[in-house]
Amino acid sequence: MPTPDDPAWKPLLNVIRPEPAPAALNKYGQRRAAMVSMLNTCDRVLAVSRFVREKFVSMGVDDERAEVVTIGSRMNAIVEANRELCFAPEPFSENPTRPIRLIFLGYNNHYKGLHVLADALELLTPAYLRRLHVTVHAQHGRSMSWRFERLSPRLAGLVYGEGYDYSDIPWFLGGKDLTVVPSVWWDNGPQTVFESLTCGVPVLGAELGGIPDSITHGVNGLLFRGNDRFDLARRLAEVVREPKMLDRLRANVRPGKSMAAHALEIESMYQTLRDTGRDGGAVIETRVSPGAARGADRTGVNA
Repeated sequence: MPTPDDPAWKPLLNVIRPEPAPAALNKYGQRRAAMVSMLNTCDRVLAVSRFVREKFVSMGVDDERAEVVTIGSRMNAIVEANRELCFAPEPFSENPTRPIRLIFLGYNNHYKGLHVLADALELLTPAYLRRLHVTVHAQHGRSMSWRFERLSPRLAGLVYGEGYDYSDIPWFLGGKDLTVVPSVWWDNGPQTVFESLTCGVPVLGAELGGIPDSITHGVNGLLFRGNDRFDLARRLAEVVREPKMLDRLRANVRPGKSMAAHALEIESMYQTLRDTGRDGGAVIETRVSPGAARGADRTGVNA
């Protein structure tokens, strides 16, 4: 297992750095240049977060073509039909000594950072751990279960599951105080964040990729430096010392975009581009689709 002096523990910053570009491109560089060239023939290049948009532009996509359109979630419809499942926990203003209920939902792979959460918990003293009730539902999570089970005697409680159906998410999030999203890569538009907010639960997330697009530190959640166990442990300790902050964070949580709202947004953008014929310097081209050769009189818009 890595130790604090291991490069694997090096913090990851939410910074886009120019990538090396040798004069003679290798096969990968040639492929990427061709893809960027094709993207620059589109009228819009849609990015799911500000980080992704900036990454596109840094790789050569025309700035005026790139636009942020966050994605919708199916969770909105599920919550609307099962609102009673997304109940709020007892406020800390009424019971400040009750356990703080944390939850991790998602896959157990390196990039989702379940191991980072385990590392951070192991950095906390028993006085802090005894205030934390931890729930983990991780697809393919069996290999990590021992990390949490050995902490169990020091925790206020532990629930560890290895998988779930999508419709189970409101059941799991009901009554929880904080969803932990400890990604160790630039997560483009993490659905777990959208699902948590839609269920009314604040997020403690890595300040990476698209996570800061949805989470404003100290408003509807908390952020910590990516891949930094010590910073995550500090955030958890802050929550233990001041649990009433979770009441404030929850009060500011708003649901994410629904799938229907996302579809309407895309449809509206598409229609605007068709109607104007020229937008942002890009001409809308109407082309005959391959189906026309089979008698189908259909057209497509390069959008």
